[in-house]
This record gives sequence, structure tokens and C-alpha cells, in this order.
Amino acid sequence: MHILSLLILGDSSLNYMRKVSLNGMFLMVLTITGICQEKPEFGFFTDRDVYVAGEPVMTKMFLPDGNPSTIVHLDLVNQSGKRISDASLEIKNNQADGYFQLPDSLSSGTYFLRAYLRNNADECRMIREIWIVNRFDGLEKTKEIRNVQNVKQLQVQKSDEIKLDGLGNEVKSNSEIQVQVQFNQALLKKLEGNALISVAQVVPSYESSTFRLGKANVQAGLTESKGIIYTGTVTNKNTSEPASGVTVYLTIPDSIPEFQYYITGDDGRFYFLIGNYYGNIQAVIQCFANNPMQKLKIVQDESYAAIDTMPELSSSPITEEFKTYIQNDIDAVTFQKIFKQATLDKLPAPTKKITNNYPYYGIPTNVVDPQLFIDLPNFNDISKELLPGVKFRNNNNEPSMQVLDSHTRYFFDEQPLILLDGIPIRDLNVIKDMGTTDIDRIDICQNERFFGDLRFPGVVAIYSNHADYSKIPENEQIIILKTEAKQIPVQLAEPNISEPSVPDLRRTLYWNAVAEPKKNITVKFVTSNLQGIFKMIVRGKTSDGSMIFAEKQFEVK
Repeated sequence: MHILSLLILGDSSLNYMRKVSLNGMFLMVLTITGICQEKPEFGFFTDRDVYVAGEPVMTKMFLPDGNPSTIVHLDLVNQSGKRISDASLEIKNNQADGYFQLPDSLSSGTYFLRAYLRNNADECRMIREIWIVNRFDGLEKTKEIRNVQNVKQLQVQKSDEIKLDGLGNEVKSNSEIQVQVQFNQALLKKLEGNALISVAQVVPSYESSTFRLGKANVQAGLTESKGIIYTGTVTNKNTSEPASGVTVYLTIPDSIPEFQYYITGDDGRFYFLIGNYYGNIQAVIQCFANNPMQKLKIVQDESYAAIDTMPELSSSPITEEFKTYIQNDIDAVTFQKIFKQATLDKLPAPTKKITNNYPYYGIPTNVVDPQLFIDLPNFNDISKELLPGVKFRNNNNEPSMQVLDSHTRYFFDEQPLILLDGIPIRDLNVIKDMGTTDIDRIDICQNERFFGDLRFPGVVAIYSNHADYSKIPENEQIIILKTEAKQIPVQLAEPNISEPSVPDLRRTLYWNAVAEPKKNITVKFVTSNLQGIFKMIVRGKTSDGSMIFAEKQFEVK
């Protein structure tokens, strides 16, 4: 586990750490970027234009040079601008690729995928129009297609310097296809980064729009140069005013928990950086009052990009050809779900660099495994029998805890830092009924520990057998956050050719978002059982910011 902050032990190190204030760290990443310029240096592509609710959407973005952000945010909004869900993709070499999982409950109609960087989220967004059909309702409630009108499309140029050889106008279903993608030598010198190569079904009577929305004179956001930043506000519950000087903790429970803190300023704001996590994470953000009389409320910010006035939509009747394609798509996706045919395979997440093999509170003085001893029913008995230097009392249902200072041989007057699965707690009623069968291990630190500006008069860290948050009380001073950090890389699942009696109903046959351009690339794919119109497309970006492509349409029979 990579620990973002270092454990500080000793006065000299503590003074140094105080000079590098955490409050200042995040203010330094506030940057102002230029207004979205009319340059053809953006690209936003998906594997198809039409989807069935519950499917993944494969995405690829080309971004301009010089932007320090390493995260591009992707969200889905409906025609009225309501955000439905989102994802965060990692930027590498000014490109980002990944997928977006469509909810299964979406109604049929036009939707918009928006891609944006947080530091200029209100200045420039790439918008990709897609059409989604609900596989349960189909087109029963849909009488017309609504498309975007009066928008300036992102510019792409067809290139005659890319050749696709070996792909005929007609191919058979369930056949192996090999295509040679050839790049002109002059073009290779101009290309930047990787190319996108895709082969997927197209619906001839429907074509998506891709465009940008931007506003001038807007406030710049945070630059996510090292990862995703989570933000929010702490307010005084009685006055609704921002609460300053409040310490906010973020914990990601693990065998070695991630821990950060932030002290709010006059605006009550807090900022946390999640840099080295991929996939689904569970985090706890909480604040503690400066005195018992102070009542606080903590609120996490909503997703970043504001909702604009949505583009104009024009209506047109649904053609019989479109109905046929949609019904075939619904049947294909329903079959895949019934037979649990995977469409994506997750790749291994990038490994985290481990810098410390101990938690942020340092090497414990003692580590106790209660399950090695006799069964004890509650924490009061555990502390008496098993925990050296820990005094736990439960008088009149008001439990308290103190830790012995191994240097002075006196107990600290204050309550130690008490952690449950890495999460700081102050209400000891949370742990008082935990017995030996509930606890995996207990770390004890019998001396002062320092973490930045924080001082801990001893530490008692309890690691439970389940780590399911069930014992953490819910209130307005805590946020239990279940979210996705940087997206884990994926690839299309290979067709299962070992069961020839089970039809293959893939509509995206090939997707390589990180193809390295070279004089000749051999692309191999297998057509599915689905018949219809498909298209192979090669896309790239040149050094002057131009988006280029070559394509070949073919029919599967």
C-alpha cells in the first residue's frame, strides 16, 4: 500500500512538516486555463452510436498538449441535462481510453456522454451523442428519433495516407478476417501517440454528433495532476455558516489503511487527493468538532461539470430499418445476459509502489492477536487481559480509554487515537461489545505519534474480521463513500468458440485504443453470427492537432 503522507516522529521533523501545510498543497494546484480554442485537437469516439441499456460503451479521447491534468471525467446525461452516472479515466500521453457502463434501467432515447477535465470543466467539454434503447420496453413507447441540431461538430479529416487491405465488401458470419493497416511513411512522422482501431456494427439510418460546449469568463477548477481530488464543505449545523479550523479525515480501510487530513479555512472547504487507487474503493470522510457544543455537517461536492442548457434536438420518424436493427440488438443483448456471455475482460490494475510496510501511525509498540487467547466477550475484558499499557473503562455506559506513555511510565491524560479498520472513532460505544471473535489484530503505540500537524497521545488500532462499516455510526459528520477511483483497464472479451452451438452475438468485433502506428499493422478479428452493416475505422492525431481517420464499410452475410 502506498502511503501518500509520511509518518513524522520527533519535534524537528514536526516543525518541518508544519512548514509544508496541507492546506497550501491543494491551493497550489489551482490553475487558470485558456478558454476552449477553436482548434481541431480534441477527439472523442465510441465503438458504436446505438446501444442497449446495460451495455458497456468503449471510449477513446484525444486531448490537447500542455494540460497538466492526468484524469478525464466522463459522465452520462439525459436530454434535460440530468446526470445519471460517471467514470474517471487516466490520461497518458494526452490520450485516454476506457469504457462507460450504461445502467440497465435507462429508457429509450437520445443521451449524451460528456468528457471534461476538472480544471476547465466549465470552459470546454466534449459531447458525444448516443442513442440507447431499453431492452424491456424496446420501441413500444418511442415513436420518433431525436437528434442534435445546430452544433459545430468536432472536425475529423479522412486520410488517404492510411490503407486498409484485405477486407472485402461482403464477408461471411463466423469467419476469421485479417486486415493489413498500412500507414504512409510521411504520415508516421506526423502522428502523435497511439491510434484507435475498431470494428463494429453501424446502424445506417442513425449517425451521432460529437461537439464541444464552452463558456467564457468562468472560474477555473482544480488541476488533477496527480490523481482524483475529492472536495466538500463543513458547515456549522446551527448557523449553516462555513466551519473553519475543523480537522477533516479521509480513510481508505485496508490492511495498511490510507489516511489523510485537511484543516478547513474560513470557507469551510476540504480537499483530498486519491492518486494510486484503481477500481472500486470504499472511503470514509469525517470531521470532528473542536468542542462538544459545536455541531457540524459535512457535505461532499457533487460531480464537477455544471449542467448547461442542452442542445436543440430535432425529431424524425423511426424507419423500419432502424426498428429491425434495434430489435436484433435487443435480442442479442438479452441472449448474452441470459447466458452470461462476458463482453469485457478487466486487465490487471497498475501495481501500487509500496514505500512503507507499516501504517501511517508508525511501527506499533505491541501487536496483539486476540484469537490466539481465550475467548473474551467484550473489549473491557480484552483490554484487561491482553492489551499491555491500555486502560479501558466503561462506567455508566460512558466508556473511556487511555494509553501508557512508555517514556514517562504515566498514562496520557487525553484519549488516544482510536481506529477501527483504520477509521478514527471517538465514540467508544462502537467497540465496547467487540470480543475476541470479532477482532483480527490490535496495534498499540505507547508513545506520542505525530502526523503532520496532528498529535496522537498513543494509538490503539483495531482491525476487525469483516471491515464492513457496520459498526460505524451514521450521522451528518461522516460520509461513507463508495465510488470508483481511476478506471481499471479493460479489453474486449474473446468470443467463446469452444461452444459452436451457442451463437456469438457480438456487435463490437475489435477494439484497440492503443495501437502503435507503424508501416504495417496486422489486425485479426472474427465476425459474429449477427448479420448487417459493419465498419472498420482507424483514427489518429497529427502533430498539428488534426484528427484523421480511414474507414471501410462491409456487410456480414
